[in-house]
Amino acid sequence: MSVATSPVRPVAVQVRIGGRWIAGQEVGRRTGAAGADEILVSHHGHLVWVDHQSVRSA
Repeated sequence: MSVATSPVRPVAVQVRIGGRWIAGQEVGRRTGAAGADEILVSHHGHLVWVDHQSVRSA
């Protein structure tokens, strides 16, 4: 699993969770085990890897 270079500064994004869009910050990217692109998102100090299709620019 490869991890792409993180942005210089966190990038403001919105993440779709449970049918709602919530604000977060992109702090990294990687290609997951299944070959899908994933984005590391921070939301109030919590970090989670999210499928890139569930993330949009803020």
